[in-house]
Parts: sequence; structure tokens; C-alpha cells
Amino acid sequence: MRLLPAALVFGAAGAGYIYTNEEFAKTLSPAAWISDEQATTSPGTPESIEKLANAPAEEIVAVAGPAELRLDEIFRFDLTPRAIADRWNRVSTGLGDVRYQGYRVPLVTGTTSRDLAGSLTYYFDSSVKLRRITFLGTTGAPEPVIEFLSRQYGFDRHDTGNARVTTYRTRYRYTGLLEITPAGVLDRDQARKNYQIDLSIER
Repeated sequence: MRLLPAALVFGAAGAGYIYTNEEFAKTLSPAAWISDEQATTSPGTPESIEKLANAPAEEIVAVAGPAELRLDEIFRFDLTPRAIADRWNRVSTGLGDVRYQGYRVPLVTGTTSRDLAGSLTYYFDSSVKLRRITFLGTTGAPEPVIEFLSRQYGFDRHDTGNARVTTYRTRYRYTGLLEITPAGVLDRDQARKNYQIDLSIER
């Protein structure tokens, strides 16, 4: 298994997401985004990401996930619950929104600074149609996801008056919000967590 900075862990046969001991994972890390099936608020915080990033290396283990994924394999609305369960070894359900059945999974798209790592959630309605996709995580280079979402879903940049957060929206066939926030310190040695990505797409 290859260990990267504590924000990311990848297994030799595919990607994984970090877990430390059970209690630490639930209270301080993005693992809470996966393990807490009763969560009703937005998963994760910059503080939890930072605490996980500073976790001792000896406490870190990898949870198996799928091999490296492309953006067009992740952010698509033709997926089914079965496809999600077949792709990920661990899927959290029952996420607190009574309108939808949520399926939350850990996501790592690859090993470069341009890749994404975080929590990905698919929401299905009562007719088992995928209605919403959310992602909260980090990247070292947000340009690829911006380009993909602009091309695929019509996201455009919007000025919200908050110079720290770069915001993109779409309101055509799909409704979506993408917010990109730089870390307090941009660290070349831990580039994969230099930018926080908060994304929601709905149809």
C-alpha cells in the first residue's frame, strides 16, 4: 500500500480513503461523511480535513475503493444503486433527507494533484431515479473539475461578493452550485488539499 500525505491513501489495487481508529474517524475526519448514516447537515469541515491531514501515519489504514475514476464516470445521472454498490466496497445509506435515499461513498479519482479526494453522495427519489449528486473534498488543481462541469452541465462563474470563494452555478436543465475555497496555506508538499471543493448538482 502506498501512503501519501495524511489527506489521501491509495491501495496498490485501487484507491482508498483514510480511516484511523473508529472513534477518531467518526469525530475528526471525512470518514464521518461515510459512517454517520443519520447526518442531516453538510458533511465535513475544513477543520476535520486539517485534523485528519495531521494524523499520525501509524494510525492510518486504507479502506478499499474502486480503481482510478474519470470525472465523467462519477458525475453522471444514469447510475443506479446497484452500480454504486458494485463499484464501492463500503456505501453508507439512510442519510437523513426523507425525500431521497442517499448513497455516500469515499472518492479518490487518482494520485496526482489534479485529482479529487473526499465524500461523494448520490440521492435517488422514490422511483429510484438519480436526482442529486454532491461532493465535498479537496484537490490541488480545481481546473479539471471546473472545465468538466462547464462543458457537461453548463456551469458559469458567478460573483457573490466573497473574494475568497470562487463560485460557479448552472440553472438550465440542471441546477448546481460549485464553490472552490483555497486552504489557509497553500502547501506545495501537500498540494492535494490546497483547495476545498463543495459541489451539488440536481435535476
